[in-house]
Amino acid sequence: MILRKIHENIGISIEGIDLSNLDDNTFNKIQNLWLEHLIIVFPNQDISDEDHIKFGKRFGDLEVHPSLSHRSSKNPEIYRVSNVDENGNIIPNKETSWQYLKQSWLWHTDSSFRKIPSNGSILHGISTTNEGGNTLFANMYKAYEDLDEPLKQKIKNLKVMHDHDYIISLSKELSKRKNKGDYDKLDPVIHPLVRKHPSTKKPSLFLSPHTMVNIIDYDYDEGRELLDHLTNHATQAKYVYKHSWNNHDIVMWDNRCTMHSVEPFDNNSIKRIMHRVTLVGDQEPIMA
Repeated sequence: MILRKIHENIGISIEGIDLSNLDDNTFNKIQNLWLEHLIIVFPNQDISDEDHIKFGKRFGDLEVHPSLSHRSSKNPEIYRVSNVDENGNIIPNKETSWQYLKQSWLWHTDSSFRKIPSNGSILHGISTTNEGGNTLFANMYKAYEDLDEPLKQKIKNLKVMHDHDYIISLSKELSKRKNKGDYDKLDPVIHPLVRKHPSTKKPSLFLSPHTMVNIIDYDYDEGRELLDHLTNHATQAKYVYKHSWNNHDIVMWDNRCTMHSVEPFDNNSIKRIMHRVTLVGDQEPIMA
């Protein structure tokens, strides 16, 4: 196992292992390194969806994503973060399924719209591009730690409403359509703005701009201004690792203390095929 730091404040790379064939000792090391570094990049992992799922299940149960059109027809645990359909054809830009997926270009935290959000995600880059399509990851521990004390006091007891339908409302195309796509019904949920990690016990900002509707018991505009300020703070370069993909990179991250986004790419001509499994959360977020 060869370890390499990839950013001053977030992430490591691990080489020299095969994720489809891990002994318990190596797995335990990976689990501990993941909690410590928040993101792990595993280069050169040309594994099947079934082995991807098998690796994910070692961390716990896997989610089935609420968007029906992006689930793999063979393995529902696989969320297809792809601009091509299962026949390999590029999805037209105006298609509902692409307009929904395009919202991943916004900063977000996976499954923040669930009452019990995801613990983490594991993404396999199958067909990647270096012409855009990079993924950015932000360290929300460090972003919180660097806030001044008055702001920490101001936000420590605040709660935010998250809503899956808010993702759809942010798309100009989807919001004006009668048919906005097929999704499992999810009611809005309320989460703390500052959460405590259940394993490390460290506080972090809990932001997800594509699902955050408003701060509870706050003036709407004032609340949005505060959320935007915190998002801009948390996405400064000093907190963010940019991953430029190679085919068969696998990247896993901890959704309980990170946020991420995808840089735009030419989705009309470049095929970008990514498969993700998402780890079911084990408890509702705890206020720090």
